[in-house]
Amino acid sequence: MARFTTIFNIVRSTNVISVSEPIQMIIAALPAYNEEKHIAEVILGAAKHVDRVVVVDDGSTDRTSTIAQACGAVVVRHARNRGYGAAIRACFETAKKMHADVLVTLDSDEQHDPADIRQLIHTLDKGSDIVIGSRFLKDNGRCIPRYRRFGIRLLTVATNAVGGTTVSDSQSGFRAYSRKAMSTIEITASDMSAGSGILFQAKKHKLEISEVPITCRYDVGSTSSQNPVHHGTIVLASILRKAVHDRATCTGIAGIAGLLLVAGMVAGNGIVGMSGLPFTLLMLSAVGVCTGVVLQPIVDAHHESEKDDL
Repeated sequence: MARFTTIFNIVRSTNVISVSEPIQMIIAALPAYNEEKHIAEVILGAAKHVDRVVVVDDGSTDRTSTIAQACGAVVVRHARNRGYGAAIRACFETAKKMHADVLVTLDSDEQHDPADIRQLIHTLDKGSDIVIGSRFLKDNGRCIPRYRRFGIRLLTVATNAVGGTTVSDSQSGFRAYSRKAMSTIEITASDMSAGSGILFQAKKHKLEISEVPITCRYDVGSTSSQNPVHHGTIVLASILRKAVHDRATCTGIAGIAGLLLVAGMVAGNGIVGMSGLPFTLLMLSAVGVCTGVVLQPIVDAHHESEKDDL
């Protein structure tokens, strides 16, 4: 791709981008939080395969924005850390304002290989609306640390059970979206559950979802503000709220029971009884369902207020 010039005026106080002329393009968007050590390599790598690189700096306190601008990226900066979902929502809104045909999202911590962008776009060109870069199609996820691999599989099973999808990696942030997908999907969650939420909407609107194998590194540091356990808890709670909201409580509980069985088997316990960890997890799940029923209206209102603040 040719070197790109900055034609956008960024109004930092409102995060509004004004576009001087409509341009058809492929955009790579990177949600970032305190990624000064890695952001330059990701931007320069992605720029080889797309027309524009956008960095959504989600309230970083380091030099993420400064380095991103120096590397030629268009930077949208949040005054405070709003969460992964809010950053992805900003990626979508920015891409639409820039009249993008294709939006590719990838992590800014060098865990994703920007060279894989090509195969995501190629698959999108064949008729898909969303293409997920799956970590489980190339080597069955062996590159992922065992505890993370288990958590990702657990959340993927839950996402597929509640959302009716059939993906192998529901938590992958390496994705490509068509213009149709960008215009159809409305991201409401501000936290890590946005990934599953997008898939729920894609299924609801009958968007075509495909997956391609990608490589992923876990030997590089990440400055994510959330640890994997916290991440998993948030996503699972969101999936439970989705089940309750859709009046699928019985199905959701049955799915949870199945997940507990899988958890026990993965842990090497075979068919587990109702004691110890499985019992604790089941009780927490039941509490989660009840909490979802009570808090859903509050959560919806909170999401609406956050969208207004963007």
